[in-house]
Amino acid sequence: MKYVVVEKKVGETPLQALEVFRQTDPTFQDIPLTYAGRLDPMASGKLLILIGDECKYREKYDGLDKEYEFEILLGVTSDTGDILGMTNSDTHIATQDYFEKDLQKITTSLVGSHVLPYPAFSSKTVSGKPLFQYALEGTLDSIEIPTIRIHIYRMEYLSKKTLTHKELIEQVIGKIGLLQAPVDSGKIGADFRKAEIIRQWETLSPQGAEKYTVLKFKAVVSSGTYIRVLAPIIAQRFGTLGMAYSIHRTCIGKYRAVTSFFGFWRKTFT
Repeated sequence: MKYVVVEKKVGETPLQALEVFRQTDPTFQDIPLTYAGRLDPMASGKLLILIGDECKYREKYDGLDKEYEFEILLGVTSDTGDILGMTNSDTHIATQDYFEKDLQKITTSLVGSHVLPYPAFSSKTVSGKPLFQYALEGTLDSIEIPTIRIHIYRMEYLSKKTLTHKELIEQVIGKIGLLQAPVDSGKIGADFRKAEIIRQWETLSPQGAEKYTVLKFKAVVSSGTYIRVLAPIIAQRFGTLGMAYSIHRTCIGKYRAVTSFFGFWRKTFT
């Protein structure tokens, strides 16, 4: 066995998901394991784990395409681009009604290549130091945030739902509560600011918004695409702010696009 694909849960880091897999079978206790491709703590879905000698060839798995189903919460933003970030009640913008034909049109317009910045809260390094350290220290202005060229092969709007302010806060805090963050580890950023972020969500002002709009999409994207970077950009196309409300990875492999509406997977890891 060269690899296995596991389902990472919301609240787990990739390393934690790897260790959960290791515990499923005593034969893996002393065998090297590594994961190929990151998945944010608040995201769920398929995670590729390499086994034994295959760990030496991790680089050949770096360029794999991914498929995601994800939701965007409109009208609220955060410093991470997802719910595991510091929000600002002043950034709330009342959302409007969106017609499905307009949603599909805007969604289709996003298909193609884009140059996007890495998330400020990510492990991408600048001068040997991860970006999240600059963000936590408040020194992001002292560096140039690196960018990456990504490709959206296909994207489609799936559905829409609304949440009351109470439902939103309860769901968000419930998800963040699943985060297995160490306490007082001494390492900067190790706790993901969990307690502080929960407190801020608890005090988020509805700013007159009785309901919040959540849009659901499916997208096939190239390696290196951060959905929590893409989510606010999509929201901007709708004339508002937004963040990734949920992210679920549904496929890993090599995708070939024929048109912006059609393509096929040449290889998948299952």
